[in-house]
Amino acid sequence: MFEAWDEYHLINRELFRLTERLPPSGLGEVIRYVLRSPGKRVRPLILVLSSEAFGSDPERAVEAALATELVHAASLVHDDILDGGTERRGAPSAFQKYGMEAALLCGDYLISRSIGLISGYSREVIEAFSAACMDMSEGEMLDLDKGKGHEDYYLCISKKTASLISASSKMGCMIAGASDEDAAHFERYGTHLGLAYQVADDLNEFLGMEKGKSSEKSSVTLPVIYGREHSPEKTVALCAGAIRDHCRVAKGALAEAGGDEEIKARLVSIVDRWGEECKSLKDRC
Repeated sequence: MFEAWDEYHLINRELFRLTERLPPSGLGEVIRYVLRSPGKRVRPLILVLSSEAFGSDPERAVEAALATELVHAASLVHDDILDGGTERRGAPSAFQKYGMEAALLCGDYLISRSIGLISGYSREVIEAFSAACMDMSEGEMLDLDKGKGHEDYYLCISKKTASLISASSKMGCMIAGASDEDAAHFERYGTHLGLAYQVADDLNEFLGMEKGKSSEKSSVTLPVIYGREHSPEKTVALCAGAIRDHCRVAKGALAEAGGDEEIKARLVSIVDRWGEECKSLKDRC
């Protein structure tokens, strides 16, 4: 779906150019391996589209978009270190291929480079980015707790996953000079999109349908929590209902916001992608 969008190709082109300027060293090899792996680029796409919704040129937002992709990539590298992740996006993880030390340094470099990319924007944008990065670290720490209940799970994923997606939506608005009210609506869109995405991802893993990713350790996810008290069929139904609810709230937040309707329709199509996946999972079960 995203391959038809000019913004997707802009992000990938600039990401490739960034990898061409990496140090000609062993570390540069690891970073190139991580950044050139295929990805949906959802976070940078949302940031660029959110800025376009309020009249900004996509080129103006692209460095902020790259910053979100780099810090997301760093979080995946570090996540694989914490979880013993052996496969990521259908290929050996950086941790598996290059070892823990190289993977750790790769993540550190990506975070440092993201700071440089975001530094050219307003203080408000930088602070939104920084807050999301800190939330992600806290979310990773919460994910290490194996005794999570329903509320703990949502606190974890709101920080670990949804924080950067909601910040991407908000930063795009801020870069374009949107009103605080519109930025808040877009931020809410990103939050619930992120929650829907993570529950869907966890449900895929629970059902053994997740492809291209494997880890030695497992997290306490919403399907696992529901599965303690319900049948597999009921567990799937409850998780599917949660995904639908988050998708509905995300779309409602966009409907309440101002901005270009055509661009907002494209942001809605990202929500619909997870809604369709939810329906597909439920139908299979």
